[in-house]
Amino acid sequence: MGGDTVVTMSLKFMPTDITVHVGDTVTWKNGETIGHTITSGEWGMVNESTGLRGEQTPDGMFDHALSPKGQDGDTFSFTFDKAGTYLYYCQPHLTMNAKVIVEP
Repeated sequence: MGGDTVVTMSLKFMPTDITVHVGDTVTWKNGETIGHTITSGEWGMVNESTGLRGEQTPDGMFDHALSPKGQDGDTFSFTFDKAGTYLYYCQPHLTMNAKVIVEP
């Protein structure tokens, strides 16, 4: 099975949106010297001028604290078993909003 990598950089997920297939594993890698979370769940009310989200609701599918770049625990992987669109975000950084689109 395939997969893709998302890197945290400049308080953003890069790429912001990725498309993978059922059974693929996505790996997040911290590209910064500060911690981030990879938290699954709905987010919304993003301010167009600032990029800050106004709401977030974790769904419990995954919630991982990434260690700063170069430290043990600076990556996290998750395998997507069902098709759909999965939103996720970084809890403390309100500009970090992204999604994984999983195709059959």
